[in-house]
Parts: sequence; C-alpha cells; structure tokens
Amino acid sequence: MSLFGPLVAYVPTPLTPEGEVDEGTFVVLVDRAREAGVGGVAVLGSTGGYAYLDRAARRRVTEVAAEALAGQVPLMVGVGSLLTRDVLGLAADAQDAGASAILLPPMSYLPLTEAEVVGLVETVAGATTTPVWIYHNPVTTRFDFSVELLVRLSAIPGVGGVKDRGQDTDGVRARAQRLTAETSVEVGYSGDAFGYHGLLAGAVSWHSGLAGVLPRPYVAVAAAAASGDEALARERMRPLVRLAHLAATAGGARVVHAVGELLGLPVGVLPEPLLSPAPDVLAELAAELKAAGLSAARTPMRTTGSSTSH
Repeated sequence: MSLFGPLVAYVPTPLTPEGEVDEGTFVVLVDRAREAGVGGVAVLGSTGGYAYLDRAARRRVTEVAAEALAGQVPLMVGVGSLLTRDVLGLAADAQDAGASAILLPPMSYLPLTEAEVVGLVETVAGATTTPVWIYHNPVTTRFDFSVELLVRLSAIPGVGGVKDRGQDTDGVRARAQRLTAETSVEVGYSGDAFGYHGLLAGAVSWHSGLAGVLPRPYVAVAAAAASGDEALARERMRPLVRLAHLAATAGGARVVHAVGELLGLPVGVLPEPLLSPAPDVLAELAAELKAAGLSAARTPMRTTGSSTSH
C-alpha cells in the first residue's frame, strides 16, 4: 500500500515581517489542505522556502505540521542543504518531529557529480529509519537525474520513493512508465501544470506547490487522473493551466504567495531579497482566479520581502 495518496500539497511557510515563522497561520494552511482531502502534506519544499530558513525554524515547522495533522495525513519534510552533515541533522530533526517521509534534493553551489549524489543518498538513507524520497528538481539543484540513475538509487535500502519531473507531458508519461515498471518504490511527479500525467501513467502521487493554496481544485484533478479518467482530469485542470504556467515562469514560491494573498490567505511575507511578481503578472493571476470561479480578495502590491506579500 502506498504511503501517499494522489495529491501531495506543498504548503508555504508564512513568515512575519521580522522573518519568524508565523505558527498560527501556518496551522491554518495545513488544516486547509487536510480538510480538502489531500493524500499528503509536504513542508519545507521549494514552495515552503526551506533554503531561506535555519535549522531551528525548519524543525519547528515540522513539529507544528505534525501536530496539526495528528497522523490523519502523511507528512513529507524537505531536508535539502549544501553540506551532508547539515542534511543529516535536518533528517534527524524531521524524523524526531514525526515526518512520514524525508524529501532529499541534491543541493549544491558547485554542481554535483553523479558519484556525489549517489554518496549523498546512500549516507542519508543509511542514517534514518524514515523513508527517503529522492527529489528531482534541476531548476533549483542544477542536477538532472536520468531514469537510469533514479532506478539505481531506488534500490538503496531506506529509499522509499522518487519525486520525479519531466519537461513536458510526453516526458512525464514516458519517465513514469519506466520508473513504475523498473522500481518497487513509490513514484510521484511534480509540475503544477502537467504533473498529473504521471498519475495517468501509473505514478502514485502528484506533488504540487499551487495545491498548497488551491488544494480543492488540485485534489479534484488528481482524483480524476488517479481513476484513469483523462478527459475529466483535463477538463478539471483547464481553469488552472494558466496559473500553473505563470508559476513556472515567474517562480513558484512568488506565485504561490501572490495567489494566497489574492485569496485572502495568511501566507506571510517573502524572504528577502525575493519580490512579489511584477504588476502585470499579479493582474493576470487575479483575472485567472476570477475566471476559474475562485474568490479573489485583492491585488497585492509589488513589494520587497519585508512587506506583506511564496
């Protein structure tokens, strides 16, 4: 039986203007995803701004999320960091706090070699009893996993899943078909616009940042795709496609925060030096939300990270 259901929502980490985690509003976001019927909640992914938080803040985020979910929904926790020793500390914190799975991106300043990534996965998977998910996100990590390497890594004891991605619909389907046929671990796909095609090709989960602020419509798309109804999945996805493409081009964390603001959600501020999307993008986001029948509260001002504005 799979640990995660069809949709894993990546919840943003709300920050105060002073840069502290706003725990109360964070619980609101986690509860909102749970109540929408997600098959998993993820924290400290790209949408959760993990790269901008210190170890203490990241541990607290995990603790608060685990307490809010109370075992009702599985919790995935990102542990990305530049140094292996720091990743190990974060993984231990996540396990102690109640994570159901650990999400491991191969973070780097200098691009990592294949041997270095293999060593990282072996080390982390060998140091924790919590299942490790390998995270393929070349946009932020600058490491591009081949299917062959993911198959090889999935055989390492302690690896419980792969969060893969493709550059387009055909790529997602082709990779998903191979991974599900050649591995015995859970296979999930990211991509707010077309990751659901992984479900249609046999993957067990779709991982979405926009679902952190739009959980109900994304749950509906995932449910249709998981049942094999491609026509219904496409129909339900249609109002979200442009939002997803804006997230890909303007930056997922920026757009998720902007959408949250437009919906009147307590998403906090972006960490400096990040800025809200440009005014034309904000206007288009507001228009797309309105066209999709989602309540748009207001158009956020384009500000620095120290002003109310992932």
